[in-house]
Amino acid sequence: MAVFWGVGCLSVAVLYWIYDGYGRFLQLLSAAIRPRSVAPDSSESKWPEITVLLTVHNEEKVIRQKLENMLACDYPEGRCQIVVASDGSTDRTNDIIREYASRGVRLFESPGLGKTATQNAAMETIQTELVAFTDADIQFCREWLYLVVAHFRDPGIGAVDGRYLFGNEDAQDLHACQGYYWHYELKLRTLESGLGLLAVVAGACFAMRRSLFVPMDPSIGEDCIVPLDIVSQGFQVVHEPRAIGIVDLEDDTGVSLRRRIRMTLRNWQGTWTRSYLLNPLRHPGYSFALWSHKLLRWLSPVFLLLATLSFGALLGLNPSYITAAAFCPFAGLYVLALYHMTMKGRGLRLPGTAFAYSFMLANLAFIIGVWRAMTGHQVRQYRNT
Repeated sequence: MAVFWGVGCLSVAVLYWIYDGYGRFLQLLSAAIRPRSVAPDSSESKWPEITVLLTVHNEEKVIRQKLENMLACDYPEGRCQIVVASDGSTDRTNDIIREYASRGVRLFESPGLGKTATQNAAMETIQTELVAFTDADIQFCREWLYLVVAHFRDPGIGAVDGRYLFGNEDAQDLHACQGYYWHYELKLRTLESGLGLLAVVAGACFAMRRSLFVPMDPSIGEDCIVPLDIVSQGFQVVHEPRAIGIVDLEDDTGVSLRRRIRMTLRNWQGTWTRSYLLNPLRHPGYSFALWSHKLLRWLSPVFLLLATLSFGALLGLNPSYITAAAFCPFAGLYVLALYHMTMKGRGLRLPGTAFAYSFMLANLAFIIGVWRAMTGHQVRQYRNT
């Protein structure tokens, strides 16, 4: 009995830390620290050259809109280049990109190497001091470049993460949980940035110093490995909440599940390739942040299962109001998720069911992604879905 209580309560404590406690702890640490602020400088002579690297595969439906968006961004004329790395595109993507050659857009073609390998190859052709990474489906605010580049006036800054937001409110099944999840994620990034502990970026919405780039393992994404390499070299990663990039939230649960599995797999493997950052004796701050922000979150389904089984066993062995109160929240979560999954097609919705369903979907992706990572699976090819 004591073992079940111990495992159950410890699991609940870890789950609370993952989804709320860690953020509150960072708020306490940040209470006495002045927020980081960089005032834009209007002098063109001080703005460095930057290249926007856009990596695509068969994006004919959105590539024109993306290029127009990037060309509309405010930045001194002649100081921003756009390189589109097309990874084995077989539709009209490359033809559309070539239409923009006269406006300073350069096409870099690769023969289907995979996204990360294509980025490695394209980076060898870029000579500007700064490089911004982005994808075809995200739209930047006009001042995105100014806001991000302004941080690089501090020589200790190696990368700047923009504010990646979801703009499609129609994806109701996923938006219920995603809204809370991503709001909390951005809160953590802001707090970690202020404390000098940030080691994550949004892969489609960040910039870095070209000199700090380390060729990436083709099976690992830039959103994971680049910030780890930046901090490993003694530079900081900061978050700029005003540099907004907006992308529609995918409303296909199957696509969302596959993407999250793929993201978890690649990020889990990538984080462990820099395992020295997880050692609290060598890097106490970054190890604390990485374990709390990333690794424990990916392991949250393990703690969710342990809590469910422990309190379920207690209820079976010793039925009482106390054991029922401990088990019912978990049972209720599964029932609400199951109800939403079976009834959503019939239009029979209940409050809280969409949140429960998307939360369980995320945790399912986490456990599958971690399992695949630990059993040696790798993802190298560019995938849009």
